[in-house]
Amino acid sequence: MIFTIPRPCPELLWREGAYLTPAELSSLLEDCTGHTVEDTTDEEGDQIFYIRTPGGERLEDGYPFVDIETVEDLVGWRIDEALASADS
Repeated sequence: MIFTIPRPCPELLWREGAYLTPAELSSLLEDCTGHTVEDTTDEEGDQIFYIRTPGGERLEDGYPFVDIETVEDLVGWRIDEALASADS
């Protein structure tokens, strides 16, 4: 018999410094800021990411991002700030 252990919630993964999938990062970012992460492919079939505003528009200034780590670098402080605010 094979047992599957469910992944912890994105907030707990973030706090522990674990890898988040694009969907998990998008969910956490939306909970914290209203923004989301769009996971798509470019013309060559390579995975790319956009950040979408709460209104659904893509942020276009120098984007798309070619890896999820770059997205995390950009939005991480916003997530940290929102989580710290929720803790106090």
